[in-house]
Formats: sequence, structure tokens, C-alpha cells
Amino acid sequence: MGVVIAGAGPTGLTLACALLQRGVPVDIVDSATGPATTSRALGLQPRGVEVLDRVGALGDLCERGIKAMSATVYTGDRPILSLQLGRLSAKGRSVLLISQAEIEAQLRCRLGELGGHIEWGTPLVDAKVDHNGVAVTVGTEPRKVHADWLVGCDGAHSTVRKLAGIDFPGAPIVERILLADVHADLPISREGTAVWLHRDGMLAAFPLPGEDLWRLFAEVSTEESDVLAQLSRLVQTRTSMTGARIGPAEWTSTFQIQRRIASHYRRGRILLAGDAAHIHSPLGGQGLNTGIGDAENLAWKLVLVAKGIAGDQLLDTYEAERRPVAKDVVAGTTAGTQILLGANAATRWLRDRLILPVLNRPIVRDRLLAVASQLSVSYRRGPLAPKIQMPIGLRPGDRVPDLSCHRPDGTATSLHRELAGRWAVVAPDGGDPPPISQLGDELIALWGPVSDTLLIRPDAHLAWRQRYATVGLPTWLDNILGENQPSRR
Repeated sequence: MGVVIAGAGPTGLTLACALLQRGVPVDIVDSATGPATTSRALGLQPRGVEVLDRVGALGDLCERGIKAMSATVYTGDRPILSLQLGRLSAKGRSVLLISQAEIEAQLRCRLGELGGHIEWGTPLVDAKVDHNGVAVTVGTEPRKVHADWLVGCDGAHSTVRKLAGIDFPGAPIVERILLADVHADLPISREGTAVWLHRDGMLAAFPLPGEDLWRLFAEVSTEESDVLAQLSRLVQTRTSMTGARIGPAEWTSTFQIQRRIASHYRRGRILLAGDAAHIHSPLGGQGLNTGIGDAENLAWKLVLVAKGIAGDQLLDTYEAERRPVAKDVVAGTTAGTQILLGANAATRWLRDRLILPVLNRPIVRDRLLAVASQLSVSYRRGPLAPKIQMPIGLRPGDRVPDLSCHRPDGTATSLHRELAGRWAVVAPDGGDPPPISQLGDELIALWGPVSDTLLIRPDAHLAWRQRYATVGLPTWLDNILGENQPSRR
């Protein structure tokens, strides 16, 4: 029966690719009549690049996108904060400015390679959980599909979330934002992003792939019908770009920034991921990346449950690990947005004289960049990490950097590429990995530059480390996988 996924955006497509990659059947439905062509979300953080690479969907995005090397905040023509985004890179992967439409197209290409397809124009109408799974009703001419699991990746207005009766509490942050992808001649570098702070609101410019294409983003208090004309005026009044020329637009939009997070990510056999579970300010380009991070975390757990390797209690760890990540993202982007917008003279004074100078300090900048990259996401406090005292260093729950390893036949390889939805046990060169039977074909053995044996999860987080383990690896796995029996949730 497999998994039904509602929503063919980045989160749903990443989840589908990750499941199909490990042989779990998937049905994807989307109420839209076809793929979106507008850019919408913009950019991949280094963590997002890694996730797409592990599911085989990165393709040539790195070649087609713009590697953002800097972000500068101005008041008038005076730079007051400069972040070197190139320092976010992991093995040469930096922040990548490329439209969501291009990312989705690459994911659809990978989906096709894996034998998957999308049912466009097929809304999810109803879902009822029974003792065998989920009875899902889809289509404008309703038909029933029976699945083991239903995952709502269907956005902020998620039908799946509503059918599951899961609350989505939150509040607006900003009432009106203008957005446009425009052809323009701007007298600033295309190697980074620029933000101008003004007493009437913020304006930002992001370079897009294409000789003269830019994303303009501005907070406004008035409502006008001509978004492009309003943005053109704001470029003149809020920035120092006196020679700027704004041409035709590829796409314009207005929206409200809200912060919301689902009260639960799971209700029995129904789960949520991406914007269906959390929405927040677009500051820092965190939304798309958080969504595909949800997808990868959920996918490997669904694989183990679907194949009978683990009991479905393992799925409870999805919310336990990913909801705190979303809470941190929502809190951070909300605070950052409120700081940058400066609602009144007092907050603007604090922003310009106190907060931004602090953010300019190297140690603070480095921490800010690490958080934005999502490379510092850790599940140390989650239910799958042992509660033990360890010295500073790589601990269970932490992301493991990509390592140069070799396979049993001696072939050199990359740890992250070898994961591809599987677990990896990495033994020191010359050592022998402990025997593991529980994971079957979901495990690969590697040797690499490590001081002791590591068990690494499919999402590249450390699961078990021999040096600090309180139990042997087979026993640890038995405890994590549990009995292959349905939980009474």
C-alpha cells in the first residue's frame, strides 16, 4: 500500500524521492493542475544542498545557481553589517540562490528516474484512519486510495492537517510584503544580497540566475494595485542606488508574514511536514530548507517501519526531533524580522546602535552563519541520542561532516553520497566494524579517518559512537528499533 503524499512541492518531492530510493512505494497527489513556474522561495542553504545530494536530486543546480558570497545591510549608503556567506560552505557548497521552481524541476527529474509520478489536478478530499492504514479520497471525481501512511506536505493551508484535527496556532508578524522578480540594472554586486533599512520599512535585493534578474522584497504599510511601480519608487526612496533602473517583472506578489507551528506532527497514521507543519518569516531562507530537512528525517523512519525493521513507535521521534528545529527557526526568523523592520524610532535606535554592532562581532557572526546554514542542527537532546556526559566533540545526534571513506573493496568514496537513505557503520582504517544484523540491506560498511567506530543515520547524524557507548551496538539498535508492533497512539 505504501505512502500517500499530498503536495508536490520541495518537501513532498524530497520525501517521495527518499522513500522510492529505498524501495517504499509512493503515491503523490497535488490539487494544482501542473508544476508552478514562479520562483517563490529562493535559495538552498548548505544543509539543503546536502539533502538533495543524498537523494540524488542535486543535478546541476550548483552550476546553474548563484553562489551568494556576502550579505550586506545598509542605512542609506552606509554598510552597518556584513556577513561573509562563503564561510557557510561545506566542502565548497555555499548558499545557493536559485528559484524554488528550478529546485522542484530537479526533484521531479529524480522522481521520474526512480519510477515515481505526480497526479496533478488531484486534490485530497478526505482521509479516515482504520485498523489497516488510511483510507484516502482523492480527485475531482472522487476515488479511494488505501495507504499505510498519509503525509501532508500540502502547505500552510494544509487539507491533511485540517482533516487530522491538528491545531496550527500563531499570529501575523508583518501585514504586507511586496515581492517581485524583475529585470533591472542595479549598481551593486551580484555576488551577494543587499538589505536597506529605512524609517518607512526595509527593502532587499537578491540576484537571481540570469544576466539582469533580481528579486526585490519590501515591507509596506499601504496597499496599491501596481506592485512594480510601488517597488520602483521604494528603490529610489529607501536605498542609495540612485542609478538603478527597474525593468519588466517576471513575477510579482504580495503576502503577509505569519509565524505558526502545528501542535503535533503526527496523529496516528497521518503526519505533517514542511509548510503544513510550520510557517515563518522568509528571512534567512530557512523555510524550504527546513521542509526538506523534515522530509529526510521522516523518510528513513518510514522506510524502517514500512519494511518491518522497526515498530511504528519510531515515528514518534520524528516530531520529537524536528518540531524543536522548527520552533528555533520560527523564533529566530521572527526576532530577526522584527529587529530589521524596526517598528518605531526607539527600536530602530536600539537596532542601529546596539544590536547590529553586536552582530558585527566575528564570534557572533560565525554563530549566526552556522545557524543559518542549518549545518549546526543537532538532535543531542532528542529521544534517539543517549543521555550521557561526553567531552567536547562529535556526539550522538550531531551532524557528521562528509568524510573521505572507502568501501570494503577499497574503492574511495564519500560518506554522504554512500548514505543515499541507508545507515553507515564507519570503522577506523584497519579495524573491523561490529556485526549488525537488524538493519539488513539498509546498512553499508565503510572505513575512514575516524578514531573509533561510528554508526551514522541516513540523514548524516551520528547515532552511536563506540568510545562513549554504554551498551553494545546490537543492543542499542534493539532499543531504538523496538518491537515491530503498532503503537497504541
